[in-house]
Amino acid sequence: MNAILKVIFGMVFLISFNGMAEPLKWRHSHHVTKAEAVEVGDLTGHSLTAAKGSGLGFFENGEVATLAITAIVDYVNGSGPFSGYVIYNFEDGASFTIKIAGTTTTAAGGKSSALKGEFTFTQGAGRFAGIKGGGAVSAKRLSSALSGGSEVYMDFSGDYSR
Repeated sequence: MNAILKVIFGMVFLISFNGMAEPLKWRHSHHVTKAEAVEVGDLTGHSLTAAKGSGLGFFENGEVATLAITAIVDYVNGSGPFSGYVIYNFEDGASFTIKIAGTTTTAAGGKSSALKGEFTFTQGAGRFAGIKGGGAVSAKRLSSALSGGSEVYMDFSGDYSR
């Protein structure tokens, strides 16, 4: 009977720690490779833009991943909501995708833009299979306008479990 209790306790212990959330922080830098804006026509400076970019993600544990980002923004004079997806691919073949959403604010003087929002993990492969969780994102675009050639860095801080 004592052995059975030990086995049951061990299984409960392993199951409870297998799903625990772990912190994950990283910075990524991407270059906007394509951006196409369409004026809405209701207000001066109101546009919808679809953009794509590529870059690198730098993780606290020293790993580096390539990334592809696809985003849509709804800006009035460079400020407004954004949403999109980022796919990270690691050297060992593992990957994960996040959905990002938030707000962009163009800085006074219009030389840069600050982005703040949240992210959620939408899928993973390899060691990230079954990933869940999310967190906060803050970023800076080193230009006022979103266009091909824009440079952006983003800081992510959150928790994940599998």
